[in-house]
Amino acid sequence: HKMSDDEETEEEWIPFSQREEWKDVIPIPQDDGPTPICAIAYLPQFRETMDYFRAVINKDERTERALELTEEVIKLNSANYTAWYYRRAILDALPDHDLQKEMQFIYSMAMLNPKNYQLWYHRKTMVEKTNDPSHELDFTAEIFRDDAKNYHAWVHRQWVLETYKLWENELDYTNHLLKLDFRNNSAWNQRYFVVSNTTGFTPDVTNREIEYTFELIKKAPNNQSPWNYLKGIMNDNKFKEFPLVEEKCRYYVQNFPSCTNSLSLLVEINEQNGSADALQEAISFCESLETLDFVRKKYWNYKKQQTEALAQVKI
Repeated sequence: HKMSDDEETEEEWIPFSQREEWKDVIPIPQDDGPTPICAIAYLPQFRETMDYFRAVINKDERTERALELTEEVIKLNSANYTAWYYRRAILDALPDHDLQKEMQFIYSMAMLNPKNYQLWYHRKTMVEKTNDPSHELDFTAEIFRDDAKNYHAWVHRQWVLETYKLWENELDYTNHLLKLDFRNNSAWNQRYFVVSNTTGFTPDVTNREIEYTFELIKKAPNNQSPWNYLKGIMNDNKFKEFPLVEEKCRYYVQNFPSCTNSLSLLVEINEQNGSADALQEAISFCESLETLDFVRKKYWNYKKQQTEALAQVKI
């Protein structure tokens, strides 16, 4: 279908001074003082829209036309926090306004500027106002299809999950994301968040997650994301209680000698073991990491010195 000229051309903007419904409002120009050092050359549409917005705020008008004005202001500058704030104040004064239309407006703005702080806060307040989170998981999932690491969308999704207890399918959703991209550190973080807030890392769950993680490590041993997840779930656990971790790490050291992730985790495992032989092996691994992980050479040298001090105590 070929678009017509009318469809291709945006609706022509009509100045507020020419709109019948705004005849009663006297615009308030921006006051830059008598001698502005560097006056901004605003476009006529921006200047007039903001002049009328100042006038509306000055008289504290909270009407449908004022709401429409904030929409025009936001479309000109979606980061205008005053416009978003005033829009919420107007909505509070218009109890009969259809908030589903507001959610559609937020959606349209999010498609244009999905990393806008003000937009996400506004979305959160509208969900609270309607007490309806039913569209939020699908909404954030759509955002992730374009940018799987959108921080604002993840914060919003986690708030919705935690506030409205919508955990049921979220672990499966992390599986879906990690199948698409097992390097997606945001999805790994979400998986940790979900398990922590549902079953918790019981021994059975921890074993399941260890196996799951190593299945994805197998695809790319040098991918740091699953190794970080593994360290996270072992943070409050003893490695000796989950021998699969050491077993797999040794497999990767033997078969992928340049895999610094497995070496660094074995340093921790040996330190936790604490025996003289384990500490000597940890020192050896630190020496290997000084070469293999050159960016953190000084760190591994420091770690080696710490471990050598522990080994001296054991003698």
